[in-house]
Amino acid sequence: MNNLSGKPQVMKKVNSALIKQILKEKGSATKAQITENTGISTTTVRTLLEELIINKQIISLGLDDSSGGRRAERYTLNLDDNISLSFYIENEFINYALTNPLGDIIENKTVKIEKNNHEKSLEKIIDKILKDSNIKVIGIGISGVVDKGNYFSGKELTDWKKFNIGEYIEEKYTIPVVLENNLNAIALGFSLNYLKEMKTLNMKSLNLVYIHFTEDGVGAGIIANGQLIRGENNFAGELGFIPINNHGHLEHILNNNPSDETYVNVVSHVIAILNCVINPSFIVIGGTTLRKNLLDKIKNNCKNYLANNIIPEIILSKDSKKDYLAGITYLATEFMYSDIKLTKKQI
Repeated sequence: MNNLSGKPQVMKKVNSALIKQILKEKGSATKAQITENTGISTTTVRTLLEELIINKQIISLGLDDSSGGRRAERYTLNLDDNISLSFYIENEFINYALTNPLGDIIENKTVKIEKNNHEKSLEKIIDKILKDSNIKVIGIGISGVVDKGNYFSGKELTDWKKFNIGEYIEEKYTIPVVLENNLNAIALGFSLNYLKEMKTLNMKSLNLVYIHFTEDGVGAGIIANGQLIRGENNFAGELGFIPINNHGHLEHILNNNPSDETYVNVVSHVIAILNCVINPSFIVIGGTTLRKNLLDKIKNNCKNYLANNIIPEIILSKDSKKDYLAGITYLATEFMYSDIKLTKKQI
């Protein structure tokens, strides 16, 4: 924050973001409550509230009941005019959701892709939605390594191709695009959903690895101390390229229809490696090609490679589609009201 003190326009965005953050957390607040919770001066809060109302980012709920003194005006986020649109593509379908600033899903649909043309199908959905909704940010989940508005994807170490879907959509519609790796989004979404069930857990202290098995490959989303781990080149979690003894990469082994015994042993080895490197509390496994019938054998076999007092809880994912959408919508919604990032993108 100190490095930004000499940049008024930047500080204005930061302060606006803090105000919207408080309104998101509390649902509504008065000018005095916003000043108290943000540390921003009363004069600055008053000026920013006026601008945010003009820009339709917040609305006034009117005056509070009198408690003997002057009645205070109460403000809240404008849920109708600040919508995020989130996509993820799976096989021949595009799944999307419209979400308000509080993260509530307004609309959730699945659309078939036209002749494997992802861009054209995305554009049709966006064009249709923009007729009725004021979209402030678009979140897109992809299978590959994210690089700004682009991503790289491939099954071999030497045949990765570049795709510019995020950059293309952002330039065409002049709407910010949040592009995220599918496994990162699924790991984040699972964590958010799981934390709602397990109220004793805290996101800031969460250590989790989500391993996903599909026909496109095997990968992982990693959360360490509440933060998504992307790595220097956003390559973290590309488990398919892990070399397994003399058998080649994990991807090749799983694609060659290994016996159940080999499958159990290989997956157990990968879990043991992740446990040594990340030391997660939970390892979640799921996906369409996971041999779920072998889960108990995998758990038992892991004991051969893990210290008896440092064994993560292994959980089967129940609904990866739900987790995927939850992760993408969360990232898009967070971006929408953040205005500016002071650090690298994080959860």
